[in-house]
Amino acid sequence: MNVIVFEDKYINDLNPISINHASFEIKCGILTNLERIVNNFDSNEIKFILIVRDNLKELVQEKFPRFTVNPNVIPNGLFVNGAALWNKEKLKKIQEGHAFSNLGRLLSFKSNKQIDQENFHEYLQDISKVTSDLDVEIITYQWELIDKIEKYINLDINELSKSSEFVKHYTGTQNLNQSIIKIGSNENIFLHENSMVEPGTILDSRNGPIILNHGALVESGSIIKGPVFVDNNSIINNATKLKSNVIIGPNCKVGGEISNSIFNGFSNKQHDGFLGHSIIGEWVNLGANTNNSNLKNNYSKIKFNFSDKIVETNKQFLGVIIGDYSRSAIGTLFNTGTYVGLGANIFSNNFSKKYIKSFSWGDSEVVDFSKFIQTIKLMKQRRNKKITEVEIKFLQKLYENSSKIS
Repeated sequence: MNVIVFEDKYINDLNPISINHASFEIKCGILTNLERIVNNFDSNEIKFILIVRDNLKELVQEKFPRFTVNPNVIPNGLFVNGAALWNKEKLKKIQEGHAFSNLGRLLSFKSNKQIDQENFHEYLQDISKVTSDLDVEIITYQWELIDKIEKYINLDINELSKSSEFVKHYTGTQNLNQSIIKIGSNENIFLHENSMVEPGTILDSRNGPIILNHGALVESGSIIKGPVFVDNNSIINNATKLKSNVIIGPNCKVGGEISNSIFNGFSNKQHDGFLGHSIIGEWVNLGANTNNSNLKNNYSKIKFNFSDKIVETNKQFLGVIIGDYSRSAIGTLFNTGTYVGLGANIFSNNFSKKYIKSFSWGDSEVVDFSKFIQTIKLMKQRRNKKITEVEIKFLQKLYENSSKIS
């Protein structure tokens, strides 16, 4: 059986994270959307195919070498929208053969024929005309992920904890130092055998689980209030306060006060400062005492500014959403509902602008591309990583067309 995971026409509304990421890479639990789909099928019997924007094909193929990306002819199979938050029950339901949608947004369908890749989105439009409703959440804007952190951390941990492999490696609160204060049920704390919690830490799981993945380290004096997920090899610095609904991606280093926020991989917020109701891309660095506002002084609903439109979020709490490879200087202040594109360098004496374009340098200049790439090389070298020629080529094209991207 073929399972084809696709992006739809709303992909740009997931910017700035989706500038260089596919819709199925988004995350609001322990797993990404794609991981959740793959985990709910018997992968030995399934061939997964990914359909993304043409300019992302090589980048996505490099990230997911075991999957086929954008074949010229898409085979028959089960098609699932990568922006949807699937579970086992709903994935079983859609195999009945109907086309399903939610609020007019196509979720899935089965096709018994091959489809030319260049005609795929026209085919989606035709399929969308006759569908059955299905109650599956689908993400249109990044800020929608924030309100779903608790739900999907709980969903994922409930499923993962049924696995014998998970049980084998997660030891709960065994062997913790006696000076560590545990509030709530021990059964709500999941610590990988290769994770570490230093003395003098408070683990509060009354409102949700605390999960530390392989190699995660919580340094002494930290306060962790669940639900919280800390992924592989991330470091929670001394006296950090993770105050519920927080996801820290792999290989991150964070400090200060963080609540209701998602960090994707390899990003740093090492120092004091508040971050709330925010989403941080990969390889982002927030300078010391970077802070964001997540609530307007008049308590009104927050608007979010894309390059071509302003969206009423209907949210009272919303901080900053930052694309990959962006950096803030010490003392940076982000206003409520701030958009920061990819590769921006933010520094200002006042609150930053609410829309910061990709490759911005300060308020009005543009980064030098060769220096930008050199910085990435140095940054990745520190983590024993390298930027690939495929990614350099992608970023070069993005830079050349920066007047057109949001």
